[in-house]
Amino acid sequence: MAPRRSATKTEARERARRAAAESMAREQRLLELGEEFFLAAGEAEQILAAAERRIDEIRTQAQKDAAQSRHAQARVVAAMKGERAGVTEIGQRLELSATDVRALLTETSAPAPAGTEGVTADDEPVTDEEVQGAQPETVSV
Repeated sequence: MAPRRSATKTEARERARRAAAESMAREQRLLELGEEFFLAAGEAEQILAAAERRIDEIRTQAQKDAAQSRHAQARVVAAMKGERAGVTEIGQRLELSATDVRALLTETSAPAPAGTEGVTADDEPVTDEEVQGAQPETVSV
């Protein structure tokens, strides 16, 4: 006896439902994996952005600290000039070129970087006598 047409139809429908269910389950797994991927990508972007902000902050602070140190160098050169040492002698003592010495001397006439007024490289207050003695004298070269 041949199977009934309704039984064959029901069996075909069940096979189609199983195939669709497997396909839908696969699609759901793929959607979840895609979501996981994009969450990880967003997290990576946030980490990199935070790192860039920290790098900028560190670079800004380093530039500020370097400017303060450079100003401290300029004050030392000006103090040596105040002791009537010549540009060449200062350059020899500090292993600098005359051009570098002159550049540092011009920095002492410029305003100090923010936060460096009245502070030495060792963070000790500068007395008025030290400041007056550190003023460069005008020299024609």
